[in-house]
Amino acid sequence: MLAQLRCAFPILILTSLVVSRASAEVETPQRPNVLLILVDDLKPAIGCYGDQVAQTPNLDALAKQGMRFELAYCNQAVCAPSRFTLMLGSHSTSTGLYGLGSQLREVLPDAVTMPQYFAANGYRTESLGKVFHIGHGNHGDPPSFQAPHFHDKVIEYLDPASTDGGKLTREEAYFTNQKLGEIGSLPRGAAFESPAVEDAEYADGRVAAEAVRRLEAARRRRQEDGTPFFMAVGFARPHLPFSAPKRYWDQFDPAQLPLPAYEQLPEGAPAVAGKRGGEINNYRPVPLDNEPMDASLKRQLIHGYYASVAFVDAQVGKLLRAVEQLELNRDTIIVLWGDHGFHLGDLGIWTKHTNYEQACRIPLIVVAPGVARPGGSTRQLAESVDLFPTLAELAGLPRPSGPQPIDGKSLAPVLRDPEQRVRDHAYHAYPKRKLGRAIRTDRYRLVEWRDREGGPAANEYELYDYATDPLERKNLAASQPDVVARLKGILQTYREPVGWEFASGSPRIAGRELTIRAEVASGKEGLHGVVVAQGGDRMGYSLHFLDGKPTFDVRVDGQVTRLQAEPSAGGRVELVATWGAKELSLAVGRNAPVRRPSPGLIPGQPRDGLSIGRDDRSAAGDYVAPHRLNGRVLKVDVRPNGPNGGG
Repeated sequence: MLAQLRCAFPILILTSLVVSRASAEVETPQRPNVLLILVDDLKPAIGCYGDQVAQTPNLDALAKQGMRFELAYCNQAVCAPSRFTLMLGSHSTSTGLYGLGSQLREVLPDAVTMPQYFAANGYRTESLGKVFHIGHGNHGDPPSFQAPHFHDKVIEYLDPASTDGGKLTREEAYFTNQKLGEIGSLPRGAAFESPAVEDAEYADGRVAAEAVRRLEAARRRRQEDGTPFFMAVGFARPHLPFSAPKRYWDQFDPAQLPLPAYEQLPEGAPAVAGKRGGEINNYRPVPLDNEPMDASLKRQLIHGYYASVAFVDAQVGKLLRAVEQLELNRDTIIVLWGDHGFHLGDLGIWTKHTNYEQACRIPLIVVAPGVARPGGSTRQLAESVDLFPTLAELAGLPRPSGPQPIDGKSLAPVLRDPEQRVRDHAYHAYPKRKLGRAIRTDRYRLVEWRDREGGPAANEYELYDYATDPLERKNLAASQPDVVARLKGILQTYREPVGWEFASGSPRIAGRELTIRAEVASGKEGLHGVVVAQGGDRMGYSLHFLDGKPTFDVRVDGQVTRLQAEPSAGGRVELVATWGAKELSLAVGRNAPVRRPSPGLIPGQPRDGLSIGRDDRSAAGDYVAPHRLNGRVLKVDVRPNGPNGGG
């Protein structure tokens, strides 16, 4: 049957044994139902994990029924790629799905996702809320589910003051695929709001209510024809903005909220590993240009995060109560999963997008009556990719075999015996100018920042010892070469990363004039897509083809200036673009260049590095990302001129 189908905070699992209804004459085993509960940006800010601030009675009660995994990790700390790892059982470095705008079916058209696999084995599959990532040019994966997706908002405001009187804000545009080439011109929305409203006024309350109705229908269906369900329910909070009803904010005393203990980047860490600004800058009143944040604002953001976690805990409680009241708990596997962790000012970082502990660690609790000891715990290292084979085994299905690579390992043996070990480390990755791949053991984390063109000698490393330095204050790579060598040996056992187009050593282009030369081979159709891009929605450039026409977009302060030339005949196209302080030019082959006045040079280095043959991140040009070339890039040379230029 599978042959016919060829075509990133916390995890908790509540599972029960497949119930065999026995009579005196015969036993009739049934497939268990599967309920996936996904929570966005949730780290182990949960009481049962020792968080003294969190108000999470529903999750805490769940933890008392089963086993707690202390060392579980996402495979990439950003929404869309993390959800791909969950649904595919594959690392991002195995699939090439690294970006928010990565299109699953463009990269892996024949992939069999977890819900598709369960559908092939007789399950009815459906989804609600934030399951696959929708936004940033991505439209999720409709083929994964049999029933139409129940979609609701991720970025949501009720107070008109939060949106300057109802205007489209930057993050709302990203998550609704609107004005993606104009994000920098849109207003910033509020980072938090707390109106006195009922839960259903926000999307998470509506998703919970609809999920309860779906569970009721699923129970009737199960009684009528025995069909098991695979249902994925996704909640948006505690993703920014921290929009939650006032009563959840009122559960906390702001004066008692802990401020970050250490706010500097690790001593001796490579520059590429750190982060300042990013997603948090799309919200007000967060200061721009990496200006310091005062203690009052930090406390408000931390307050908003914990209030949002309390709000989601209440929604999860509604689902768990419905499962019990409908008597589905006896034959239903329930998974509560968060796509990655979240920085709350530690290391001076906010949100995610790093390889550090706060961005990558996620909770995992498994309740398996008759298998997992209630209230127990294990230090078995676990990854998001492990859930696909784990759930398959718990459901009595064969181990999934792809066709995509299956990198996960079943955790079922650990449920039976918490001392069992199915892996001795976790693996995760994050791409920037260099590709950061990490090995996390129970004590150490090694991060290799891989230089794509400089070879192994140009790689940079981070090593942290969580037994002596849980706050990641100092990179120990230089002082502990033996540990580095051992963990590098583990890293070398992993397959070569695929689809990594981020060039190492992205040119320093701030305040410099540029000359960009490229050669492209076209296919039978007219060329379309990005040849080379550097930068994002604030500043940068893109040399691309639009309906066959060579196009040069430069972006300064969010505004795009476009220069377009006529296409040339032939299978190979040579392009030369220049960006000067006074003039832009674009030449195709031996034709005379077209020119227009320049908007000036960019004042700062773009946050997004050089990419070739595609633009998967915030769009550097006036198009919707991801934007891939339908031909082949044969040659690219980017030459900055001016102060310290020439490289």
